[in-house]
Amino acid sequence: MSTIDKLQNELSNWYETSSVGQFLRWWKSELMSFVPEKYQQQLFPQPINILLTQEHDKVLVWKNTDDSFILESSDDDDEMWWHKIQHIIKAAEGRRVNVVYLLSSKDALVRKIALPQAAKENLDEVIGFELDKYVPFKAEQVQLGYKIDQDNSNDDKIVLDLAVIPKQKVADVIALTEEKSIAIDALDVDIGEANRPSTLGVNLLPEENRKERNYFNLKLNLGLLLLLFVLTYFVLYTSVAHKQEKVEQLTNINAELSKQAKKAKLLRKELKSVIVSSKFLNNKKKDSPSLVNILQEMTTRLPEDTYITRLKVNTDKLELTGQSNNASSLVPELDKSSSWYEPEIVGGVTEDRRTKKEKFTIKALLKEPKIEDENDNAS
Repeated sequence: MSTIDKLQNELSNWYETSSVGQFLRWWKSELMSFVPEKYQQQLFPQPINILLTQEHDKVLVWKNTDDSFILESSDDDDEMWWHKIQHIIKAAEGRRVNVVYLLSSKDALVRKIALPQAAKENLDEVIGFELDKYVPFKAEQVQLGYKIDQDNSNDDKIVLDLAVIPKQKVADVIALTEEKSIAIDALDVDIGEANRPSTLGVNLLPEENRKERNYFNLKLNLGLLLLLFVLTYFVLYTSVAHKQEKVEQLTNINAELSKQAKKAKLLRKELKSVIVSSKFLNNKKKDSPSLVNILQEMTTRLPEDTYITRLKVNTDKLELTGQSNNASSLVPELDKSSSWYEPEIVGGVTEDRRTKKEKFTIKALLKEPKIEDENDNAS
């Protein structure tokens, strides 16, 4: 038995007895119950199992039904058994047909044997080496097959159903089926009752006479599993890559916005500085009277015999120095001005010998100039 066959047998045995297999079989049967009967075979094709039993010199053909096998009959009672099988295969419409030849329990020796669990990896070699302990034959004289009894096996031992038949009997069956061009899938032992055949579950066909196993479904499932893994990886990778790309884009946008925010902050700071400067100049303008207005009003109010030799204007003070025929008369006249108030002569009045005029120094407090409202101008 090849490594792949061993692996598949172990998986099949595990699947048959595991809760996973039971659940999947129940799930499949439930799904089939919702499908109309005429479509069930199309969506859930079931293999056709045929059992061949021998009664004296006659071979009987049994075909499976739901839970058991029924004897195949035809309108022509003389129809040969191989013709019946060929008719079943033709009517299968692509469904798999398994043909198992059953030997009578009288032609085979069936024993239950127990082996250590350590022997499970090399059952063929262990059974062949210790065959004389269980049957009175040598390994080269018989064809043997075995099946693991899952119900009675445990962690310490493995229990087998061992079947042994003479090799000549196997050769006779092979010769009979090959003569009629019928390819059988297995050679088993009938452990059923009369008119109710049942298989032991072993295959006594030699390796060279067995059909080559079709691993198409296994390869297909592995391929689909690989495809599923690749697609899952692709979806996850593209999703992560897409999110990473989005993160990079958002990072770049965030960096650009940060730069713009810094620029806006600097511009806001500069604008604030400009506004402060503008307010400062505006305040200066408001706080400082117009020199033109001062000169114009001074020219209007001073008499013609008066002239100014020095004019000093500070933030809130005005100082005039000059000569006039009557310096004392200048104070009442200057007091009428709207640009300054409280004018007074300081330091006394003296006469200039050259011009014969009175020299004077008048100081006054400047008034805030009247600034017209922009809204009034706009209106």
